[in-house]
Amino acid sequence: MELLRTIARYEAIILLSALGAVIVFKFFSGGITMRNLLREKTGTGAAVSAARVQLLLFTLAMAFYVLSQVVETRTFPEIETKYLLILGGSHSVFLGAKGVLSLLSSEPR
Repeated sequence: MELLRTIARYEAIILLSALGAVIVFKFFSGGITMRNLLREKTGTGAAVSAARVQLLLFTLAMAFYVLSQVVETRTFPEIETKYLLILGGSHSVFLGAKGVLSLLSSEPR
């Protein structure tokens, strides 16, 4: 059983490393662009989306929290419910804003 666990661990490390390498390669070769990441995707595209900014900030804050806990304790932390609710609420606000904007921008038939 220990051998199977060790093999699975190495496979996960190899898979995540390869995925990270592909993302870094695509980012630096221009395959992944960050241009207009925080802009509204409506027809004008001029305004920065508050929903996108708050989604990015909450997601980065959660990622840094988990990463700091992993570095500190060397194990994956048990994430408290309040942090999951904050992150879920942030994503709900973003999706709600997208839904409202898609309803406002669609033409009546």
